[in-house]
Amino acid sequence: MRKSKRSCCGCLLIIIVFLAVLGGIANALSDGDNEPAQSASTPTAVPVPTGIESEEPVVEESEEEAPTKEAETEPESPSPSPTPDPPPPAAEDDDAVHTAVVTRIVDGDTVELDNSDIVRLLGMDTPERGECHFDTATERMSELVLNETVTLTRDGDDADHYGRILRYIDVDGTDAGLTLIEEGLAVSRYDSRDGYGFHSREPDYIAADDGTVMQTCAPVPVPDPPEGENCDPNYTPCVPPYPPNINCSDIDFAVEVIGSDPHGLDGDGDGIGCEGNR
Repeated sequence: MRKSKRSCCGCLLIIIVFLAVLGGIANALSDGDNEPAQSASTPTAVPVPTGIESEEPVVEESEEEAPTKEAETEPESPSPSPTPDPPPPAAEDDDAVHTAVVTRIVDGDTVELDNSDIVRLLGMDTPERGECHFDTATERMSELVLNETVTLTRDGDDADHYGRILRYIDVDGTDAGLTLIEEGLAVSRYDSRDGYGFHSREPDYIAADDGTVMQTCAPVPVPDPPEGENCDPNYTPCVPPYPPNINCSDIDFAVEVIGSDPHGLDGDGDGIGCEGNR
């Protein structure tokens, strides 16, 4: 009986040891399974090639430098564009305006200066020698400018084909040429209407000319031919009787042929002789 008990105890001890060994093996196997799982649950970072070897380390700026950086990067507000100054007036040609003294009056539209230049007034024309009011226009120009210091202004061509310089003439602020037009002693001429260039005073000259009647001269009275016994009855007014023969150059008037024409004064037979003497 006692031997049987010992056998049972021995078997029980063997079983306990066997179970302990099995338990150790099971624990070892369990630890091996957990380690791979844990390793698998932790992802391994795989480096991704970027083509950049390395990046510069970012250096954080201090708080003191931050305002300066903001000031540098902050865009400046645009300042208003300055208003450009007007361009200075173009300098006048030294010869365009100058002064001189008038020393001689040639006629109503031409004068001579103290430097011997002959000046033809621009844009106007006065009667020529032998025409009505030639003397009147010449005298009026003399009253305006002779021995006066005048202002001469060029406008266009410097001189005409006679070599006379072309100028406006002003004396004490008065345009001498315009004055003669306004007084009926000159006409507006030699401007763009006549094929010449436009001149700056042309509108004023034309307006003055249109508003003024040119002065005219009273006809020169023709002396009555002598009446009486020395008159040829074939003509009126009286011409000396034929013979001797007379020509139209021997009388200064036209005649009407009222009979025959013994002197041959009516060359075209229209009844009027010496028509060129009218």
